[in-house]
Amino acid sequence: MSTINDIGIPGVGTGILHPKHKNRWRVTFANLAGGVDSQPLSMQARRVKRPKLTFEEIELHRYNSRAWVAGKHTWEKMTMTVEDDVTGSASQVIQAQAQKQQWLIGAEGQWLAAAGEGSAYKFVTYLDMLDGNDQAIEKWTVEGCWIDDIDYGEVDYAANEVVVIELSIRFDHARQLLGGYGSSPLNGTGLGVATGGAGRVGA
Repeated sequence: MSTINDIGIPGVGTGILHPKHKNRWRVTFANLAGGVDSQPLSMQARRVKRPKLTFEEIELHRYNSRAWVAGKHTWEKMTMTVEDDVTGSASQVIQAQAQKQQWLIGAEGQWLAAAGEGSAYKFVTYLDMLDGNDQAIEKWTVEGCWIDDIDYGEVDYAANEVVVIELSIRFDHARQLLGGYGSSPLNGTGLGVATGGAGRVGA
């Protein structure tokens, strides 16, 4: 008689590893808008896209065949959806970052002064996947960030949804740190197994 312990793939292994949950995460920032309090943006974040890495292809032609090798890599832009709260706290952080990149509001003189160098406005984004409590099981450190697109969306008398701000974040590099999941009263054995609670055969 089969039991729950027989779940698996023949010749590969038994059991099912527990997946990461898409709703267990947090995003924080360092030096955003020159170091303003970025907590409102973290609190109002609804959706964040994890980093995407692509490699350019270099095609090698020969007599009657071809092959490919990897060329330069590119980190694709991150996207982030933020709920626009009635206090404007998250929107103020976004505005402050945009002002760091180019002084668009209240600039002295007739010029819309732009930042003289990237280090004046670039920031760090930390995206952590969590275990359901406060333990980070995956950490992304996204470096050299700046906002290249801010979409304040639309309003509609017939709509019943919240207003959101869509952000596109260009960055230079990302680092991924895996691990940190461990045994605890909430996490059981700490082995990351999804199956469990097997009974005795014939019970």
